[in-house]
Amino acid sequence: MFDMGFEPQVMRIIENIRPDRQTVMFSATFPRQMEALARRILTKPIEIQVGGRSVVCKEVEQHVIVLEEDQKFLKLLELLGHYQNQGSIIVFVDKQENADALLKDLMKASYQCMSLHGGIDQYDRDSTIVDFKSGKVKLLVATSVAARGLDVKQLIVVVNYDCPNHYEDYVHRCGRTGRAGNKGHAYTFITPEQERYTGDIIRALEQSAVSVPDALRALWDQYKAKQAAEGKKVHTGGGFSGKGFKFDETEAMMANEKKKFQKAALGLQDSDDEDLENDIDQQIESMLAPKRIVKEIKAAPANAAAVAAGVAGGGAGGQGASTDKLELARRLASRINMAKNLGAEAKGATQQAAEAILKGGAAQPIITAKTVAEQLAAKLNTRLNYQPRDEDDKQDEEAAVETFRKYEEELEINDFPQQARWRVTSKEALAQISEYSEAGITVRGTYYPTGKAPPDGERKLFLAIESTNELAVSKAKIEITRLIKEELLKLQTSAHHSINKSRYKVV
Repeated sequence: MFDMGFEPQVMRIIENIRPDRQTVMFSATFPRQMEALARRILTKPIEIQVGGRSVVCKEVEQHVIVLEEDQKFLKLLELLGHYQNQGSIIVFVDKQENADALLKDLMKASYQCMSLHGGIDQYDRDSTIVDFKSGKVKLLVATSVAARGLDVKQLIVVVNYDCPNHYEDYVHRCGRTGRAGNKGHAYTFITPEQERYTGDIIRALEQSAVSVPDALRALWDQYKAKQAAEGKKVHTGGGFSGKGFKFDETEAMMANEKKKFQKAALGLQDSDDEDLENDIDQQIESMLAPKRIVKEIKAAPANAAAVAAGVAGGGAGGQGASTDKLELARRLASRINMAKNLGAEAKGATQQAAEAILKGGAAQPIITAKTVAEQLAAKLNTRLNYQPRDEDDKQDEEAAVETFRKYEEELEINDFPQQARWRVTSKEALAQISEYSEAGITVRGTYYPTGKAPPDGERKLFLAIESTNELAVSKAKIEITRLIKEELLKLQTSAHHSINKSRYKVV
């Protein structure tokens, strides 16, 4: 982990572990710069060295072959034909897509094999390793993810199909064979275009006291001469020096923006991120351009009574029609009584009068408390010579008229991205919002591309929210805004993900 640049993360883990721990480190390679980092977490360490330090063991027979790129696959087939019946074979490549491509070519050549790299799901990787160790599959194509920690019995050949790019990687790859005193073979293919890696390969061969092929030495001398002609120094040595991954300015900014958008989507933004949240809300509010309209609608009970009378007048048609009209008259009478705030006694009187009219008989006068009170008031007014003013009657008439407000709000959604428009105009979303807010929502207008003005008499795409309850309109608007905001955040994060989109596919 130190060698791969995870020194800050390792140190943070160590700081949270009990100090009286025992730390044990195992590695086939241990560069000096890595040792200096490791000693920071060790207390009076004891070093046990088996064999050479960062050296390929003597049980591995190393071969380096210089050839062209188009000759590599034919050479691999030659080696497979020679060793396939003697044990397991692992072929290393440098990239995941190269592993999938080579796997496909080998399967076309009738070789049963599997691939192992970081782009495969962990469960599938574990299954592949189990099958390879058990001998069900004897040929494995892998990246350097399998170069460390993989111990397979009867693994006799390692083929570096793509040359390792540093010394430690070469040592670890070759260390998959020749284990526990068994003999093994390591073949490394290197092309003239990979001449910059020849220095580490020569160093590994010299450390293991293996003769260096003349073609490899000539390739290295050619590379050194080219670098010297350009005034550059030639560096050899392994490892990544433990420096870790560094963002450039653009990548760092994009990573920070991605974190902020994810926090905002989950509602976990800090005080420093409030500006981002406010900016998104303000942007949505300005694009929606909400327009609220309040209409007053009056429903006069007199009209309802007239309708009831009309219904009663045509009640001689048939018994079934009379029953329906009777029920309608009852409902209208109930609404009139509720509007006038009459009691149950008056309500019953009105219903009885309606029934009498529908049955063709004359309405029988019914004495109620309200009737008695009106008669007493009339007698008292006569004695006092008092004439009620028309205003009182007018106020009574106005009070008898039911007045309610209808709230309408229009939200412009024409200029939002396509995903956001689809989200808030789908039938499922509109049904859920209507059920939640108890407001009616309809999609009106026509979509016009940005910059194109609609013709006269036409409007751009918008949502119309209607309800007699102001709170219901507000709830619907808040929910629509939330859905649009989610889609905008998804678009922002997907823009960052597009940089690292997967380039691999299942063969």
